[in-house]
Amino acid sequence: MMTAILMAALAFTTGAATKHAEMKKFVLVVRVPETYGREQAKAVNPEWDKTIAYWKATGAYVESFAFPAKGYVISGADKRITQGMVASGGQIVVSIVVLQAESLAQATELAKRCPVLNHGGVVEVRERP
Repeated sequence: MMTAILMAALAFTTGAATKHAEMKKFVLVVRVPETYGREQAKAVNPEWDKTIAYWKATGAYVESFAFPAKGYVISGADKRITQGMVASGGQIVVSIVVLQAESLAQATELAKRCPVLNHGGVVEVRERP
């Protein structure tokens, strides 16, 4: 009886390890309108906390980090340096989120929970090589 229990436990553990190994990592590039300010970001923070808690509970969350301040932009063959952020279509990148999922479709579904989408934001989902 004990052998059967140990074999069942081993099969379960091995299956879980195999499933975990099949997970791919995906990067969410989070953008908001250039007009999105600190007050709006503070108001959205509780929504982010809930979203990250959900991703953690489902095992999808890997890491995330925000870019609260301007950095430096290097451009051209002359390597011109300016302080700021690159804006595209009136949007700026404010954070990166890394999730794990079985497919791009699943990662995209998870990304739909990003609270900035309700505040004029855009989220790009890409598979991490």
